[in-house]
Amino acid sequence: MGSMRQRKARWIEVKKKPFKGLEKIGVPLRPLKADLHLHTAEDPLDHVQHTAKELISRAAGQGFDVLAITNHHAVTFSPDLFAYARDRGILLIPGVEITIRRRHVLLLNPPRGRTLFDFTSLSALRRPETLVIAPHPYFPGMYSLNGALLKHRELFDAIEYCHFYTPAINFNLRAVDVSKSYGIPLIGNSDAHFLFQLGMTYSLIYAEKTVESIFEAIRANRIEVVSRPLSTREMGSIARRFLGMKLHGNGKDRVKTPLFHAAA
Repeated sequence: MGSMRQRKARWIEVKKKPFKGLEKIGVPLRPLKADLHLHTAEDPLDHVQHTAKELISRAAGQGFDVLAITNHHAVTFSPDLFAYARDRGILLIPGVEITIRRRHVLLLNPPRGRTLFDFTSLSALRRPETLVIAPHPYFPGMYSLNGALLKHRELFDAIEYCHFYTPAINFNLRAVDVSKSYGIPLIGNSDAHFLFQLGMTYSLIYAEKTVESIFEAIRANRIEVVSRPLSTREMGSIARRFLGMKLHGNGKDRVKTPLFHAAA
């Protein structure tokens, strides 16, 4: 147990020195503060209270540069929402959290009008302008990837380090091991369903403020994860709120369709 505690303590430390050689490839030294897994009231499955614009406004107040709203099976993105974020200094990237074989997968900048039934169809979707992330892969729950991550690891550009953990309970540790063992970049996201979760875990990405540069930086592992463990009280409070949200949703999460579409 002692070695596990030491490993956790090392991991939640934020790197103090910027990556070397960034000036030579034209990457600005100031990293972009990003959270690429977020839910809003436009989510068709979860009963989230805050709207996309409320989330963007809160993120702007916390100094975020890049966001992706990743509602379940629906791309919450429009020219108006993009402009709203841009006017507040934020680059909004289209995103969606889909379900493949009862496993959750994050797609950033997905092509429109595509239907994914299995991991083979996900493979056909891979392209430089679309990023595929494994969200909360080893957390308890039927929708976590678990063994499917290693089985299909060549499909994923990054593995998520999620905010929901304490010093004693951390389901991210397996994700850290897989990231190190297979060279898959680790990215910090909040998976926020409540506004107060924003900023608990996020990423610093060394890139220009464009989708192309950000995706390239993530694949090149020019990322720092900024995170802290929750207290037991915080974890319990979030768990109770999340359960209440699911119950209030009146069973909407029984939807199993792998379809996703662009929302207005």
